[in-house]
Amino acid sequence: MRAKGLIISSFVAGTLLIAGAWSFYTVFIKAPTELARATAQGIQEFFNFTPRVKIDQTIVIEQNAPIMEIATVSRQLMVDYTWLHTWLGSTKTIHLVGTFTAKAGFDLKEPFTIEIEKSPLRVKASLPAPKILSITLDSFRIAADESGWWNRISSADREAAVEHLQSTARTQAESTGMLEEARTSAEQRIKEIVQKNGSTVEFPPAAAQQ
Repeated sequence: MRAKGLIISSFVAGTLLIAGAWSFYTVFIKAPTELARATAQGIQEFFNFTPRVKIDQTIVIEQNAPIMEIATVSRQLMVDYTWLHTWLGSTKTIHLVGTFTAKAGFDLKEPFTIEIEKSPLRVKASLPAPKILSITLDSFRIAADESGWWNRISSADREAAVEHLQSTARTQAESTGMLEEARTSAEQRIKEIVQKNGSTVEFPPAAAQQ
């Protein structure tokens, strides 16, 4: 009976050991690895690039970006700009009104990192700072083009006015909240991807990601 009891005890201990090993493998190896792959795949499918993925500070998937940038927000802007120059009391004026398409998003030459923490199993996502990626002049009209009596408008003046119109468009785009919207849009998509794979995601404060 005693030998039989030892056999049963050994069997139970062995079973518990195997179960513990399997549980350890599932929780600390299999689940984080599967979450890392699924998250990277989801981001690749949606954003068309693969982020750097870490599991407890160890890189398991390297960033692969066949594109140089991703735009998450696009907006049309109407920009009004007036250029004045006065010389000896004579003023020349150029007034331009332009329509622009502004795009904001992320420069993929900078790190875009997903980190998997094992216990508790969760995701931390660190995005680069959002940027205005492009400002495209779609069209413009000349609302005023008036020379002074002896202060005449030149072709260089007109070229400079158009350049100022474009720089004004960039300033206007940055002030409309496009950068914040670009970050929010990307974070929401990543959140949906991670939740679909049964986990949660945290984003460092924007200032910490600069």
